[in-house]
Amino acid sequence: MHHYNIHDIISVSSEVDLFELEYFRHNDPSREPDMTITISKSIVPMTAMRRKILVDENPDSVNIRYTEHFGTLGSQFAVKFMGKKAEITVNKMISKSKHVLYVNLVEPILRFMLLSRGFILLHSACIADETGNGMLFSAPPDTGKTTTVLKCLKRGFSLLSDDMTILKFPNTALCFPKPMTISSHTFNTATSMSSDNNAKKSANPGLKIRSLVHSKEGRQFMRKLGTMNVPIFTINTIGQAVVRPPKFNAQDLLQKVKIRNDAKVRSLYFLEKGGEDEIPIPNTEALRKAVENSDDAFIFPPYRDMIKHIRVDGKTAIELLELEKSMLGEFFSDISLAVMRSDSRSWFERIEKMYPTPNDL
Repeated sequence: MHHYNIHDIISVSSEVDLFELEYFRHNDPSREPDMTITISKSIVPMTAMRRKILVDENPDSVNIRYTEHFGTLGSQFAVKFMGKKAEITVNKMISKSKHVLYVNLVEPILRFMLLSRGFILLHSACIADETGNGMLFSAPPDTGKTTTVLKCLKRGFSLLSDDMTILKFPNTALCFPKPMTISSHTFNTATSMSSDNNAKKSANPGLKIRSLVHSKEGRQFMRKLGTMNVPIFTINTIGQAVVRPPKFNAQDLLQKVKIRNDAKVRSLYFLEKGGEDEIPIPNTEALRKAVENSDDAFIFPPYRDMIKHIRVDGKTAIELLELEKSMLGEFFSDISLAVMRSDSRSWFERIEKMYPTPNDL
């Protein structure tokens, strides 16, 4: 069993090694987990010619079981919500594709579990300067956020997260340092900054193919498939087991990376193309953009099929998402909000001018 403790907020025990949560690994199995992940041979002993969700609901719990066209030969899972706790059961096929398990099951459920505890899991990157001032970056997929973060780390900023950040009231970001999803362009940029040739040697010759499959276009194609009567979870599971996501730890790319546990958030920048300027935006516009970018990260089959059945600590998923908007609006009211546009992807150069940094690492 693998055990993870996320900032003493949520503990996870899993029969599957979740490399996205490696930073939070701990060796105290005596702590009662808030989320458990187990493997079972048969979850729904039947076949169907379509995706199917079976729901068993009572006042104390909700048990959601999911199966597809191939029954036990395809992807199957079950999620049981009991108050503040959740139990995820997957079949062996899903357990072999750890990235799919985490991204499509574990992380969306973590989002709701954190909300029920008064925290926000926001799709954003976060870095901090020497004084502990935190900056959040939010951007649509494949904009250039990860490259910008790596350049900032090279200049001495500390890393909290590249993909998801935990927000704590009134103005704190908690680190969530998962492996970065790296395109071939970003990898070349990172290794050109690195002083260690081992980083270059670690590149897989198939990185360009992996980057394409896991690009914005690849995700859009999978979402389109998800609207059709196809075994989308099985296709995704097999596909990502064959073509692994291009994941790298920041330390593997730059060697010397400082990870900071928390920071006081001073600003949120939405990185976009379409000019070369910086425009302050109101709270309502920032909220709309942040929710759009988060939904882009989370909304994927079968999540959309499950959402109306999710219930954590007595609140439905819809109620929790409304709570998230309210909490984000309150959090944003105390920080600087702006859109930073750059067709030349020069976000880092502008950030460097605004915030003092030490010399190159």
